[in-house]
Amino acid sequence: TVRFGLPITQALTAQLAYNIAQEKYKLSDDCDANEDGDPDGGCNVSQAIVDGVDASPWLKSSVSGSLVFNTIDNMKNPHDGIYAILTGEVAGLGGDAKFFKVTARGNYYKTLSEEMDIVGLATIGGGHVQGFGSSGLRVFDMFQSTDRIIRGFEYGGIGPMDNLGNGEFDSLGGTTYFHASLEGQFPLPVLPESYGLRGAVFADAATLFGNPLPQADTSTSMSWRASVGASLIWASPFGPLRVDYAVPVKKLPSDKVQNINFGISTRF
Repeated sequence: TVRFGLPITQALTAQLAYNIAQEKYKLSDDCDANEDGDPDGGCNVSQAIVDGVDASPWLKSSVSGSLVFNTIDNMKNPHDGIYAILTGEVAGLGGDAKFFKVTARGNYYKTLSEEMDIVGLATIGGGHVQGFGSSGLRVFDMFQSTDRIIRGFEYGGIGPMDNLGNGEFDSLGGTTYFHASLEGQFPLPVLPESYGLRGAVFADAATLFGNPLPQADTSTSMSWRASVGASLIWASPFGPLRVDYAVPVKKLPSDKVQNINFGISTRF
């Protein structure tokens, strides 16, 4: 990636980038012992994923542009301000991939109590990808759910699936997603502030839907999921880290639950 940035105002910045990547996929050794590209008997893998593996290596050449609005007071320990980013990407300037993608995400921090050091955080976001040309979208071009979209579920744990039978589902991703989150952050009682530990409680909601692949036969329509949970945030020497424990309160039978997630606290 080669990226250029241009400040427009003190808070608003424009970015322009050219991106080129070559992606190569293979089935795992326990699923394709003889490495012939076909799943061994008893290994349930969606045909959409097998097709994506067979089509690799895949060259993606794209240009992208972003607008970033940033009024955050402290990027490592935010208490007030907005960080919002809108990005559009067009792939098809050579290479194999041909799609248009747009994503947006906004974070709003607000100090709710200066005396008690309680901070509120509201997050919203969404994205859409649309293929064009004869190649269309591959399974690897789709959006996959992550803990940045909704906590309490595995990576790829929600959204369109291929029903493999016997209660097994393979995640295929989706063309459109929306998500929202509310969070309250607070100092932990008893522990000294010098430890750099804080707590948080949160509620997440998200939907991931739309998939043109013929194998996508489950959860392709818009259906919201929700989870609630608590977090431990540590201002470590390596940066702000956190562990989240989330419990889904609304899910579908094909969804895959993962209660504990580890990650970086302030990812913008």
